[in-house]
Amino acid sequence: MRLDASGYYALGVPFALGVAAWDHVASRRRGERGWTISTAVSHLSTSMGEVLVGIFLAPFLFWIYDWALAHVALVRWPQGSLVPWALAFLLGDFCYWLNHLAGHRVGVYWAVHGVHHQSDEFNLAVALRHPWFSDALAWPFYAPLPLLGVPPEHFFIAISVISYYALSIHSHTFSWGGLWAFVTPRTHQLHHAMNKRYLGSNLAAMFTVWDRLFGTYREPHPADPPVFGTPRGYRTHNGVMAQWILWRDLFRTAAKTPVFREKLKVFFGPPGYMPPGVRLDPEPRARDDRDVPIAVRAYVLAQFVVASVFALWVLWLRDRHTWTLHTVATLWLFLTLATLGALLDGTPNARRWELARVALTLPALFAWAWLGFAGTSRP
Repeated sequence: MRLDASGYYALGVPFALGVAAWDHVASRRRGERGWTISTAVSHLSTSMGEVLVGIFLAPFLFWIYDWALAHVALVRWPQGSLVPWALAFLLGDFCYWLNHLAGHRVGVYWAVHGVHHQSDEFNLAVALRHPWFSDALAWPFYAPLPLLGVPPEHFFIAISVISYYALSIHSHTFSWGGLWAFVTPRTHQLHHAMNKRYLGSNLAAMFTVWDRLFGTYREPHPADPPVFGTPRGYRTHNGVMAQWILWRDLFRTAAKTPVFREKLKVFFGPPGYMPPGVRLDPEPRARDDRDVPIAVRAYVLAQFVVASVFALWVLWLRDRHTWTLHTVATLWLFLTLATLGALLDGTPNARRWELARVALTLPALFAWAWLGFAGTSRP
């Protein structure tokens, strides 16, 4: 299987789940609650969705990267040079920092990136809470890499290492010294805090040098422990709905704003900007896992495991499948994530939607087997 924008996430799923489970057990031993079935399904739903979107988005990103490298690269490095490797890691982390900065400075970028911050917890399951369309907005920030002659293999290997390093810093369990240069769980937890002191700080994934250079580095203040989450709170366990909520906030705010200039500022100004006289009604947070009936939790967990196994089969063997299978499987998985999340939220008619999904699954499987999608290679 080739390494690409969705491939390295798919290959790392068992590793990420194992580390998250270990972190949960360690948290429970310290007397912390850790993640629950509802929050775990929510976080993993967002992660699954991002990788599925990557099946369709990755070819476009590869085409952009390859075209830029072939036509507008400013320098070419000799075979075996270590320079492109150094650039891939250092510049890759800096480009990540720039993209991340936009996610905390511009409303439309926050509407995407904010999915990662919706939880009011800080653990390794939260590290798996991903926006589905972040790569669609992120690619321009990584343009310097092909311009400087970094081959795509170097870039995607580097970004995979950086991503899995970023996974490890979403934990109270892990602890290590950063040696001034590296991001640590102790400093990254401040990035997930909504305290005024820490907002928009510690944006780097691996190297602290960018935050130190540009004034966004913070150390924990003893008198101001971090409070995790966002002002609007954790409002849904539904991983599909989570991708839309912050966009909905933007459109609702803009609809209440009569002045066009102020409407633009809602979208392109700082996240959460409210024009004078405009307010959004507060929304209740997602119901506590203990308030979800145990039968519902058990059913959702069982169905999510089945969906996850199917998703891994689609992702790991995606080169052997047709685009038709990819499209049908992705739509079915999105529907599954939506209905399971609605069950956890207690959304009206959620059970009817789930019954409809199950009813559709059986004829879909029959049609799939009859038409011979399984095992059919893409042209």
